Amino acid sequence: MTERSRGGVILAVFVLSGAAALIDEIVWSRQLVLVFGNTTQAVSAILTGFFGGIAIGSFVGGRIADRVRSPLRMYGVLELILAVVVVVTPISFGLINDLYRGIYPGLEGSPQALALVRIVFAVLALAPATVLMGATLPTLTRYLARNASLAGAFSRLYAANTVGAIVGTVLAGFVLIETLGLSGALAVGAGCSALAGAAALWLARPQAGATAQGPMSDGSPRPVPGATSSATRSIPRLALTVAFISGLTSLGYQVAWTRLLASGTGNTTYVFTTILATFLVGIAIGAVLFAVLRRRVGDPIRLLAASQVLAAALALAGLVLVLVAPHVPTPGKPLETLVTLLGSSVLVVLPVTIALGVAFPASSALLADDRSHAGAGSGGLLAVNTVGAIIGSLVVPFVLIPMLGSPVLVAGLAAVNATLGILLAWRLVAPPAGRLIFATGVIVAFVIVVTAVQPGTLIQPTEAYIRSSGGQLYASAEDEIASVQAGQISFTPELWVAGTSMTLLTVDAKLMPVLPLIARPQATRALVVAFGMGSAYRGALIAGLRTDAVELVPSVPDMFGYYYADAAAVLADPNGQVFITDGRNHLELTDERFDIILTDPPPPIESSGAAVISSKEYYEAGRDHLAPNGIMMQWLPYGGPREDLNDHIRTFATVFPKVTLVRGAGGYGAYMLGSSSPIAFDEADIRSILARPGVLEDISSAYDSPAKTVDDWIAVIRRQAWASGDQVLALAGPGPLITDDRPRPEYFLLRRLFGS
Repeated sequence: MTERSRGGVILAVFVLSGAAALIDEIVWSRQLVLVFGNTTQAVSAILTGFFGGIAIGSFVGGRIADRVRSPLRMYGVLELILAVVVVVTPISFGLINDLYRGIYPGLEGSPQALALVRIVFAVLALAPATVLMGATLPTLTRYLARNASLAGAFSRLYAANTVGAIVGTVLAGFVLIETLGLSGALAVGAGCSALAGAAALWLARPQAGATAQGPMSDGSPRPVPGATSSATRSIPRLALTVAFISGLTSLGYQVAWTRLLASGTGNTTYVFTTILATFLVGIAIGAVLFAVLRRRVGDPIRLLAASQVLAAALALAGLVLVLVAPHVPTPGKPLETLVTLLGSSVLVVLPVTIALGVAFPASSALLADDRSHAGAGSGGLLAVNTVGAIIGSLVVPFVLIPMLGSPVLVAGLAAVNATLGILLAWRLVAPPAGRLIFATGVIVAFVIVVTAVQPGTLIQPTEAYIRSSGGQLYASAEDEIASVQAGQISFTPELWVAGTSMTLLTVDAKLMPVLPLIARPQATRALVVAFGMGSAYRGALIAGLRTDAVELVPSVPDMFGYYYADAAAVLADPNGQVFITDGRNHLELTDERFDIILTDPPPPIESSGAAVISSKEYYEAGRDHLAPNGIMMQWLPYGGPREDLNDHIRTFATVFPKVTLVRGAGGYGAYMLGSSSPIAFDEADIRSILARPGVLEDISSAYDSPAKTVDDWIAVIRRQAWASGDQVLALAGPGPLITDDRPRPEYFLLRRLFGS
């Protein structure tokens, strides 16, 4: 095998490694959300654990790679060990889950301590694998740098790894999880690592006729200390600075773009997959461009400066022309939404990430081209870049987005890129190119500032949509979870979360606490998962229940007053309490027991995260936290295929021995009520509950209420009864269940395209 073909095989091997890493990351993020919850604090802890391990592995692994006789053999061993570690991560996650459950009750009232525990546990859960992952790039860079410059080896490997990441993202998000489940997808990731490791060990075997110093030896040639390319300047501090800013801004752009592009789409899991894949495609193209242009450009600082200014200009153009423009929400059309989203991503994400993709590998050209320390140099660069991403994962959602909002954040990140380009051009790029880049950067920065300070320009897409529709915007906010708007376009006020209308002041929402209470008139304690407009929470308190409500998005309860005049009094009611946290996590970790548990998943039925509170395991957690004879009520919105509706009914009915289905009086969906005891709506109990002060008035006040009197409501409730007992399973028919391992509502693309 020639050295050139050998290098090609190594790049192909590293494509496998990149694919495995993204498959693992996507699966692990999903699995750990089930442990820590789906709050931003929990997700940031998971990202910190993942990136932290990468940073440690790249820093330490690079230094070890400089000392071993065969970096290629070291890489092969790393991948094989990683394959084993990946396979056993579900076991370690289970242990972490048990520890977290034991600690949580004592720290529930101390969010700072709980956040620290999450970070520590995330690091413990992910470090064995991510440290090994982090060591792979500097190890292979050390190997390839024996016959090439450090920058050349690093940029080729970075591009190959990013191509693999694209493949892994698309496979995991669009194919593997739907067809094989989370555990099956993780097995594929482990298999990719094992294959990469075996191929590397095969390539590292001793070659006949090779000398200890020759290029075909299993080790590196004799090091050439201080060997430096004459075409570049060694400025390691600048290289590390650029790498840090690259990691920080890349994470910031990804978070902000995802929020803005996902607005009004229903926020399916494919939104994130599409944006991430487009992001990685741009980074890969940029890395390949640098590898092609590296020798032609000469001074890499000129390329760095130009790429930063170009990224800033493109980010601003995408922000103004696409991101903050009015978008008609399409939550009920997932396939059409994906096509539109892909087009928007190509216009917004791809151009900027191509420019950013040039910057990080270009920074490696500023390191000393010392082949004997290629591992340490590339490892340190990757570590600093990853530290930037870690800081971004903490600062962006918790500080910058709540303070600035996503649109202004994009402008701010563009300003950072423009400023870096200006500084590089001013101090380090020779004229006349330096003057041209400097002047262009100043113009771009000026336009960014003018755009950002113009009132009404950089607004949320939902705000733009409401205004373009001639509607009224009551209030708008953005927190660490999502953007939230209260307003009215048609005949009734609406609540938009992430651009999607969550609910209306409909009779279906008002009946949520009333129906299970009719079946259990003796009930005194209730839990409402998903606050929304507050209709179910308010209705439960009116009916005399001591009620807890759990809401994931902090800004949602702040909008309560725009829908109910008595909102302040309701929130001050000593019988009620609102928790801002993940509903699934709260239900599993609380030691409370409830007579009634109500769950109102965010629409549409396939929205990202909906399966977490619609799975068999979630229903089992609800069953286990019910008081004797208690009832769990799950709202099932219409709009999806009948097959998906049957999956939900079938899953619910396998957990509860007694199930009753009731169609919503407003026609928006159906109620699934489950219990260990029979469920019935006796006329005497209906009269008794509706006689409680305020109950009849509340349910009859909805704009779509079909009844006003008790007698009319008795007729409506009996008419809306759908199925009970054996009829429920017969209605759903045989088929698969929704589980944590197979979140079918969220991963539906192949079924929609090709059928079951």
